[in-house]
Amino acid sequence: MKMYLSNDCLIFDFPYDSAKVAAIKTINGAKWDKLEKLWRVPLTSITEAREFAIDNDFEITNELMRFTVNRKTPARSVYLHDGWIFMKFPYERVMINAVKKLPQVTWDTKDKAWKVPVASARSAIEWAERFLLPVDDEIKAAADVATDALNRLVSASRSVDADIEVAGLQGVLLPYQRAGVQYASKAKRTFIADEMGLGKTIQAIATVEYSHLTQAAYPVVIVCPPSLVLNWKAEYEKWLPTRKVVTIVNRKSFPEENYDVLIVGYSNISHWEKELLNSKSYVFDESHYCKTPTAQRAKSAIKLSKSAGKDGVVLCLTGTPVTNRPAEYASQLEILGKLKEFGGLWGFYRRYCGAYQDNYGQWNISGHSNLDELNERLRGACYIRRTKDQVLSELPPVVHSRVIVEGTPSHMVEYKKAEEDIIKYITDRAKAIALELGENPYSKAVAAKLRAESNEHLVKLSVLRRLSAKAKMSAVHEWIEAHIAEGKKVVVAAHHRDIVDELAKKYGNLRIQGGMSVEEVEIQKKKFMTLSVEKAPVIVLSIQAAKTGHTLTVAQDCLFVELPWTPADVDQTYSRLHRIGQQGSVTSTYMLTANTIDESIYKLIEKKRVVVNASIEGDSGADNVSSSQLILDFLKK
Repeated sequence: MKMYLSNDCLIFDFPYDSAKVAAIKTINGAKWDKLEKLWRVPLTSITEAREFAIDNDFEITNELMRFTVNRKTPARSVYLHDGWIFMKFPYERVMINAVKKLPQVTWDTKDKAWKVPVASARSAIEWAERFLLPVDDEIKAAADVATDALNRLVSASRSVDADIEVAGLQGVLLPYQRAGVQYASKAKRTFIADEMGLGKTIQAIATVEYSHLTQAAYPVVIVCPPSLVLNWKAEYEKWLPTRKVVTIVNRKSFPEENYDVLIVGYSNISHWEKELLNSKSYVFDESHYCKTPTAQRAKSAIKLSKSAGKDGVVLCLTGTPVTNRPAEYASQLEILGKLKEFGGLWGFYRRYCGAYQDNYGQWNISGHSNLDELNERLRGACYIRRTKDQVLSELPPVVHSRVIVEGTPSHMVEYKKAEEDIIKYITDRAKAIALELGENPYSKAVAAKLRAESNEHLVKLSVLRRLSAKAKMSAVHEWIEAHIAEGKKVVVAAHHRDIVDELAKKYGNLRIQGGMSVEEVEIQKKKFMTLSVEKAPVIVLSIQAAKTGHTLTVAQDCLFVELPWTPADVDQTYSRLHRIGQQGSVTSTYMLTANTIDESIYKLIEKKRVVVNASIEGDSGADNVSSSQLILDFLKK
């Protein structure tokens, strides 16, 4: 079927079809040529003729696609304004169908024109040339600049090393982390979307510090999940102890002193919105907390980031892959000030979320479309992501990660009461021993006697371990569910039976604990090793029952909800993952409830590890430590 021009008429040549005949008869001036067995349409009806041809898949020459009749029509123009390329033209269905296919295109109701962001300039120029619309050199120059910038950042987003040094940083960045800092410091406003366990926190800290060398980047506001406020403070104390860090922990008081770094939970940013405005830089940790544009915290985050100014550093940290419900990225792109580059909110939804209206007229944006293009555009604008597989050669066999979280208030009240009772018990026992020996309660003789009874006292301290675990359970669930959402299997280690039971029941009921037969254990292990993440995401280990003799190499992440007393038990537990057959780097995460016995046990294990290493290396100067030291620490309280 063809449409072509002959003797100032449009010719349609097609076999008889009642529907097509009925449709062509509606075109003004259309006539059937009985002699030639063709339909003829006057040139004055070219618009309707082209629409008929396109609807029915006729072959149309480029000449006819661009052909216009000399008649008074509204002006056609392509122009650049405020970071957008506008395309204004009279209604022609062919042109409209073509313009709707441009990346990130949207209709501007104010200017009555179609528009695309400068990032889509190349596509807009091709569209204009197809329909013989003139394109200014200004637009072509903008296209060249946008293309060059895109190519540079796309290349940088895949870099695994960079020659940079961050002065004052207490520690060494891995090569891929240096590349991340370089990318983020150039992009200024960007996602750092590395896979969990690759150090997004340290890259954010280093990026702000590195950016401060050329442009004032302090003070910086860190917005994070409430449970991680203290962990961010601990990370700054570890990496940049010279920076003054303050935290907001409630809605009663705002820090009055000057600071370099202010850390606040998402739950408090709306309340303190006015006070948080106009900081030099902002970091939004776990930025998918702001994935819902209508949520108050997302609205507040957008206001805060806009107040940073054009040159401010704004980082969104998230391990969520770009292919997971692209609609969730729209509000995060708005936080970064980049949504306009993707066609605005509805330009983004239509292009990348497969947006459509259902039978009830409601918009559905839960789908996805053009994901390869989205990934390339993100990398060229504001997105760097590396996975463990991509940087495996740079990672040690086992990565140790400490995470400090705040316990839930109700559980912390119970914990503090139990702690007071145990301190009173140990204090009373020390006084009793002192009376027996005729010594001062703080004398070496009394301390030695307490050490001799340490096993009895450690049983009482175990109550605090259990209560500390209860206090962190909401943070534990959040950690586990975030890893499952990334398609990862997780091994969880705990000590108390009720903690093991609670976690196992919530995540598929796979466990290894005392009292199970060999057959039961093997069935549980086989399910975890062979079933999909959806069917078997987690296995929970009782540390004493499962620290030896098991292989769980299908997972690369081990979470300690409770810690044992010795580094050997820690090492043997995560070694269930790090064995022959494990191709990746294992991350062993120790979740500690702030201001509880967790921190004391963690320090004790680290000290014991020094002693163990010293015994191997022959360091006679290493301090001897034991679990009974915890007893003496409680006396000091």
